[in-house]
Amino acid sequence: MISPRRGEVWMVDFGEPIGHEQGLRRPAVVVSADRLNRSRAGLSIVVPVTRTRRGLPSHVELAPGGTGLRETSYAKVEDVKSVSQQRFARRLGVVGPDHLLRMTEALKFLLEI
Repeated sequence: MISPRRGEVWMVDFGEPIGHEQGLRRPAVVVSADRLNRSRAGLSIVVPVTRTRRGLPSHVELAPGGTGLRETSYAKVEDVKSVSQQRFARRLGVVGPDHLLRMTEALKFLLEI
């Protein structure tokens, strides 16, 4: 059984996209609390990652290295999703606490919480 943790970067199979959704197989950052990640629900909340720089305030830049990403990429916080852990293929790495904080702040802004 897969047990992702908050802040980890995983390769996730999102399936076929519709409209502007991120789809197919791509990296994603786990942003859900570990109590959800370990629950019997088998779900995690993730932020898909893209290599395309758009300069949007809801995008958080991620450097290669410890993240497991091969090149500079961007966490698309506006595209946050709840996905089955069965979609998780492999762990790539982990983001730093500063990146996770920026994603959390972007989520608060987008959701007005």
